[in-house]
Amino acid sequence: MIITYNHAPYIAEAIESVLCQETDFPFTIHVIDDCSTDGTSDIVRDYAARYPDIVKPFINKKNLGNPVTQKNFYYGFSTLDGDYAAILEGDDYWISPYRLKAHVDFLEANPDFVACANNTVKIYQDGSKPPHIFQKPPDKDVHDIDDLIMVSSFFHASSLTFRNVFRGRVPRYMRSPLSCDIFITIAHAQHGKIKYFDEAWSVYRAHGGGLFSQMSQTKGWMWNIDSLQACNRWLGYRYFPRFAKSIYHYCDVLLTNGREEDGFTPEMRRKYTAVRRRYRTFDQFFRNADIALSRWIPGRRAKTTGATLNLGCGHLRYVPYVNVDCRKDVDADMIVDLEKTPWPWPDNYAGGVQFDHSLEHLGADFKTFQAIMRELYRVSMDGARVIILAKHPWNDTFRNDPTCVRVVSPPVLAMFDRGTSLAAKPEPVAVQNGVDFELVKRTAVLAEPYKSRFQNGQLPPEEAARLVDSSLNVCSDFQLELRVHKPPRSPDALSALGVGNSSAPDATQAAQR
Repeated sequence: MIITYNHAPYIAEAIESVLCQETDFPFTIHVIDDCSTDGTSDIVRDYAARYPDIVKPFINKKNLGNPVTQKNFYYGFSTLDGDYAAILEGDDYWISPYRLKAHVDFLEANPDFVACANNTVKIYQDGSKPPHIFQKPPDKDVHDIDDLIMVSSFFHASSLTFRNVFRGRVPRYMRSPLSCDIFITIAHAQHGKIKYFDEAWSVYRAHGGGLFSQMSQTKGWMWNIDSLQACNRWLGYRYFPRFAKSIYHYCDVLLTNGREEDGFTPEMRRKYTAVRRRYRTFDQFFRNADIALSRWIPGRRAKTTGATLNLGCGHLRYVPYVNVDCRKDVDADMIVDLEKTPWPWPDNYAGGVQFDHSLEHLGADFKTFQAIMRELYRVSMDGARVIILAKHPWNDTFRNDPTCVRVVSPPVLAMFDRGTSLAAKPEPVAVQNGVDFELVKRTAVLAEPYKSRFQNGQLPPEEAARLVDSSLNVCSDFQLELRVHKPPRSPDALSALGVGNSSAPDATQAAQR
């Protein structure tokens, strides 16, 4: 389906990019033209005359549209009668002849998926900027409705192919001025998962006639907040907790960075401050109630299970995570003193955990640190990733900070890994505490000037590694990753895998950051 309005300079390229698709199945191109006034309609009719079995023109007798053509999108979806629907706007185009086949083949083989997406190149028609990848690719290839509501996953319309779940019965909210490609994707994601291909198979063209490409960032944030609230209503509040978190975090961004010259007036600031307060209260209530019920009711699984915990967040709050701190002034999602156990989360709750320069401030005595590691193990799911960023103990930022009370280094964390030689010594710490954290990544981040010298090739890797192990202020941080094993790996299993005799990883990889 190609949606177009006054795209005369571009529409032929869009249609040609679909015609050149190499598939082993038939397809039609529904071109939905919203009564263009610049000759676009004539170009569409010409292609329909040349390819009567493929190009199907739907030319509106009068202009339907809102400025961003949602009514035209709605009408276009109502014309679709195939098993799948790919979207393209008339000023965008595809750049791979295999894009459509790759998407359809995957959806045919995976009925639990409702859509496919791929990466997108953004080009600037006026040449003001060089072409670039539209956005940073997601760090996973399977996405769900929660990812979309949190706007942690976003796919450009030109990259999407949907299973035709509506079959002409299109939800009326897709006519709303507040609907757009992300909310169309959310509407479909109620019915399944989304597969992401990290290949740039489509092009988004930014030009003076495009509404979103010309919208200021401040207006975009306000539009997104209003749209998220509307989408929450459209879906019958079934995903209210996720919408609440997403909306209040968007409000945080707007209230911090909104520009008055772009329409963020004092009146608008008061409005969105109230919106933020309301959804923040909802978010905290739902999360705390969900966790409490899962601990009080035997066998009840928390609906927020699988969340990523950002422990000791301080002011570094991340949108998709549950941000946790002991201080009330940082406005964390949950106020928890991590040195006091047990923690409030149920067993096997967290799908991931992050300590961003916080673990070195916990567990001054080893008994308390062990209790923290036991609780971390208890609340984490099997296979959970624990990402730790910590100040390097040989750096002055650690040595001169009296709140840094715990060395967090590969040898320390290796004591909780049953696959290292430390775990085989008498009374191993990992066995004593009933835990098994596999240390899968250990990187020492170089400080300046060593970082620049390493990046420029002036500091060989061997010399960098020697300095890391022998000198002060060479490294600024450790980047460490643990993988949770539940149940703990047995000695026989470790032996079969050929692990368990390695020495403690006190020599770390020097890296640029």
